[in-house]
Amino acid sequence: MDGQDGVGHPYVDPSVLQSLRCELEPDAEYCDVFVNSYIQQLPRRLDRLRHAVEAMDLDAAMDAVLSVKTSSMMVGAAYLGRLADELETILKHLESHPETEAERPPRVQLALLESMDACTGQTVAGLAAAAAA
Repeated sequence: MDGQDGVGHPYVDPSVLQSLRCELEPDAEYCDVFVNSYIQQLPRRLDRLRHAVEAMDLDAAMDAVLSVKTSSMMVGAAYLGRLADELETILKHLESHPETEAERPPRVQLALLESMDACTGQTVAGLAAAAAA
């Protein structure tokens, strides 16, 4: 495990965790609590997102993708946050162009979800290592 996806994007940005630790001073140990909470909630967040995308419930999908994106960015889960950002862009397009929803199956959305699922283990391992450093 080299901490990067196949094209050189880091799974985790440890500088984000360091910044969070600094912001939480003098209670910097709360950063570990925050990271552990993120790790525990991540499977539920991704399941919720998958169900909303598969059902083409754009409101629920947007709510779920924003939850994944913002929480990922806050803890430094950089690659997962980028994937969520890409999915958010697609969902916004579908919201503003509802006619395309019926024309295209959600293949791109499902592919992004698969990528998100695939990087979860690397992200969790990277966060655990960065939090321990």
